[in-house]
Amino acid sequence: MIGRRAGLAALLFAGALGFAAGAAAESYRIGVLAFRGAEHAVRSWAPTADYLSRNIDRAAFEIVPLPLAALRSAVEKREVAFVFTNSGQYVELETEFGISRIATLKTPFGSEIRNVFGAVVFTRADRTDIRTLADLRGKSLAAVKRRAFGGFQMAWREFKAAGIDPFEDLARLEFLGLPQDKIVFAVRDGSVDAGTVRTDVLETMAGEDAIRLADYRVLNVREVPGHDVRLSTRLYPEWPFATMPSTPPELAEKVAIALLSLKADSPAVLATGYAGWTVPLDYKPVHDMFRELEIGPYARAEIGIGEFLEQHWQWAVFTGVVVVLIGLHGIRTEYLVKRRTRQLSAANRELEHEIAERRRAEDRARRHEAELAHVSRVSVIGEMTSGLAHELRQPLTAISSYAEGGIRRLERGGGDLREALERIGEQALRAGQIISRVRGYMRKREPRREPVDINQAVEEAAALVRHDAETHGVELRLELADGLPAVPCDLIEIEQLVINLAKNAIDAMDAPGVPEKVLVIATGTSAGGVCVSVTDTGPGFGDNDPKAIWEPFYSRKPDGLGLGLAICRTIVENHGGRIWTDPARVDGAAVNFELPTMPDVSHAAE
Repeated sequence: MIGRRAGLAALLFAGALGFAAGAAAESYRIGVLAFRGAEHAVRSWAPTADYLSRNIDRAAFEIVPLPLAALRSAVEKREVAFVFTNSGQYVELETEFGISRIATLKTPFGSEIRNVFGAVVFTRADRTDIRTLADLRGKSLAAVKRRAFGGFQMAWREFKAAGIDPFEDLARLEFLGLPQDKIVFAVRDGSVDAGTVRTDVLETMAGEDAIRLADYRVLNVREVPGHDVRLSTRLYPEWPFATMPSTPPELAEKVAIALLSLKADSPAVLATGYAGWTVPLDYKPVHDMFRELEIGPYARAEIGIGEFLEQHWQWAVFTGVVVVLIGLHGIRTEYLVKRRTRQLSAANRELEHEIAERRRAEDRARRHEAELAHVSRVSVIGEMTSGLAHELRQPLTAISSYAEGGIRRLERGGGDLREALERIGEQALRAGQIISRVRGYMRKREPRREPVDINQAVEEAAALVRHDAETHGVELRLELADGLPAVPCDLIEIEQLVINLAKNAIDAMDAPGVPEKVLVIATGTSAGGVCVSVTDTGPGFGDNDPKAIWEPFYSRKPDGLGLGLAICRTIVENHGGRIWTDPARVDGAAVNFELPTMPDVSHAAE
């Protein structure tokens, strides 16, 4: 009897132990985004975990405060059963790991309870230079991090709407991480110009006597009826409470029912500072923001090199072959270019040698032409020696006469010699001008171009041939037009040109049978510049070849060298002009030449 009772007692004790083991609670971790730090997260959400542990059988819940990156890693490794995070990270984790929301947080907004929230962009109240988002261009901004939903991305969307790229247009963008209190203090202390945090952070810190709201100015203020919390952005669904795919569905259902059953005045809700929970909302506004910013699930896809090679190895091999072929082609092309460069260098050296030889030949030709022109001038002066002697004899005779008259006045007792001395000076000056003209004409020198009055050149040349014309009974007439523009030329060469043409005309009229000997030198303007015409009444060119008369050593005179007209053509062409005869003239000969005038000042500058 005693043994049976002992066996029954042992069986009952074993059953009790089995029942106790079956009733042991299983632990579930709740990953919470600690946006104000781990201590604040535990203090705020530990009462909710205790509430769930008390109201759900055989389940114990633990709050695990984590920053953004660590919370994502915990979800990826399935180290948590539930997740409480901001709306932006929830959308990313939902897309990537399949978590699902079972409740949405409710927030007190002034006199109302809402299930949406936003962000605030703020600066110090004494910053009078910052009143709009546009004023932050070139300033510094503090935020949580690039992936922070309320701590940056909400404000980023508003910056983009205002035409500001926070990564390009701000002088400095600082990500200070969590807690968001650091951002508020950084703005207060002046280490940054502005900051952005989620709504209610400023009010919560002011309620804790950590800051004074009057010290801050909110930018891009948005007015929401019944909403007295500071706001700068659009509103988005509040933070969701989500379950992992591996969490038992019946447990997730019990947690959702327990959260929705919480009263707004319960200790668990009051500890959070929020207003409780509501059914899960539609998070489409978050998707719209991510799509607009091209972040989160809508970021441009990036593929690793290994994955790309695994998926597209055929194209990789083809690309490699093409690269090798291009490289070989480049090497071959470089070789051909170097070979061609050597050939071109040799050809260039040969060409430079030919150009140098041609230049030397041209220099020799120019020197030869200058020598011929000088010989021609000397020859002309030699032919006009008697005329020059006659020209000089006149002033010298006058000087002698005035000097003798002055001597006689002195022998008779003196008198006023001023007039005699003035006349002597004038005649001496005249003789000196004749000598200077001849010396200048005969001088061997390099040609030089300068603005010349063509009428003056004609008058100087006429002075040298006038006596020769009178000796041969030729009447010399000058018909010079007024107001002619200056001609860029060498004065001596133009004088030689006119003298050669005049001498040829005088010699031609010396032939027998010329009833009236008249030489006319006329000037005027033409379409190409200034024109000079030398006309005589001699026998003309007759049946001579019009082209042959300009060739060197072609002459109709028995003792002529045939250089006069050839030198004339060279001088005209060197000055950019042209020379020609009048073939239609039957009573005498006419030779015309045209020289370009001075270029317009504006064109010359251009």
